[in-house]
Amino acid sequence: MRLALPLIVLALQLLALPARADDAYDACLREADASMREMGDCGGAWIEREDARLNAAWQALLAELPEESQPMLRDEQRAWLTYRDRTCLFYLDPATYGSIGRHLSYPSCRAFVIAQRTQALNEILVSVAPQ
Repeated sequence: MRLALPLIVLALQLLALPARADDAYDACLREADASMREMGDCGGAWIEREDARLNAAWQALLAELPEESQPMLRDEQRAWLTYRDRTCLFYLDPATYGSIGRHLSYPSCRAFVIAQRTQALNEILVSVAPQ
């Protein structure tokens, strides 16, 4: 019973999280015909869309930052890239997650991490852009 309460709390917290997938990903999954490979392709396309948003946010922010502040942001971005590359990898463990982890959980996790960084860059942009 001691374990049940934390699991219930965790389940409620997960239900409170915002939906992480975009409409294109959801539509792609519906059309994937339950093929794990096709579902993985949907996730890959989602990651590409998030990367494009991230790159746009990055370019917009660099355009607004004073030149002397850019090296600090580049250092921060390099640190974030290391984090991005190391995060979500546990979903690729076939013993724990199998093909569901590789084709569904990993892309979802990776896209979410990229979306969070994009949001952070956009928040910095709002703080430095002329009003």
